[in-house]
Amino acid sequence: MYHTVTWTLWLLACIVPAMLTKNPLYLVVLLAAVMVVYRILGGTSPTFGSWRLFLRMGLVLIAFSMLFTSLTAHHGQTVLLTAPSLVIRVQGVTFLRLGGDITLETLVYGLANGLNLMAILLVFATFNALVNHHRLLRSIPAFMYQTGVVTSIAVTFVPQLASSLTDLREAQAIRGHRFRGLRDLLPLFAPLLSGGLEKAVQLAESMEARGFGEVAQSSDRRRELVQRTLIAVAMFALMAGAFIYGYYSSRQWVGVLITAAGLSLLLGNLLAMSRRVRRSHYRRELWLPRDSLVSACAIVSMAAIGVIWLLDTESLAFYPYPQFTFPPFNPLVGLALLSAVAPVLAAPQQRT
Repeated sequence: MYHTVTWTLWLLACIVPAMLTKNPLYLVVLLAAVMVVYRILGGTSPTFGSWRLFLRMGLVLIAFSMLFTSLTAHHGQTVLLTAPSLVIRVQGVTFLRLGGDITLETLVYGLANGLNLMAILLVFATFNALVNHHRLLRSIPAFMYQTGVVTSIAVTFVPQLASSLTDLREAQAIRGHRFRGLRDLLPLFAPLLSGGLEKAVQLAESMEARGFGEVAQSSDRRRELVQRTLIAVAMFALMAGAFIYGYYSSRQWVGVLITAAGLSLLLGNLLAMSRRVRRSHYRRELWLPRDSLVSACAIVSMAAIGVIWLLDTESLAFYPYPQFTFPPFNPLVGLALLSAVAPVLAAPQQRT
């Protein structure tokens, strides 16, 4: 439906705010937008039925985060209850303390952490369900040919895993087996993992057999040695520039210049290496006006979140300690997060 680059920009526009904020209000808005995109556009995906699985995994993460935080963190002023405490000491030093005062602040902080993990999980799940994995692999930059096979396994593992789970549950249902709880899924764990991994490996092997990422033979060993040496120099420049920028406040401009030089050298070498890769296209993807609209919304959303984060970091942060206060809500941030539903608004209308 959309270009691979469009879905990649959409993924970045959703994952960047999920990584930058732990504000529960912003995370709920992002989750609602992602859910709308998945429910409306993911109907034709073979992994459409796996949404409930990922949703349950996210709810389990939230429950575990709230439980773990409330039992291990002993901060906050609003005490809800007092649980029996268990202190683990190693050679007279307190290693872990469980229980004690359970406060509202620890529960809210655990909820925020759980929502953060759930948002990241569901964003990637939606991206995997909507993007065309074959086109995604073909869009890998030419200089990353050596990681193409490994990337194919990583990208297709989750969709194949969800497809294998659906097949196994249907086969068990045909045999008259009814799933009553988590205990009934444990015997399917080993065949589920092996089946999903086997399909992903078969795809990678077929790509390798067809010459995916084939490198043109070159007899110029000196050129290869020079390119590898320049890449090592570029990586060292990046590390040196970051070190100078972080530890010498009066010489930060030097660190920025060294980092820029190292990055330019690295990109130049990678582009030179990409020319050695033979790549043919059977059919190129079409870039339609709706791709431009969705991509523009994603770029504007990322830019808005980035500017707000640079100008006012506190507007995205959330810290309930020492006493809980209602999380702040910036309408501009909420509007930027709601732009994640742009693929639904720009999607072509189905004729009846």
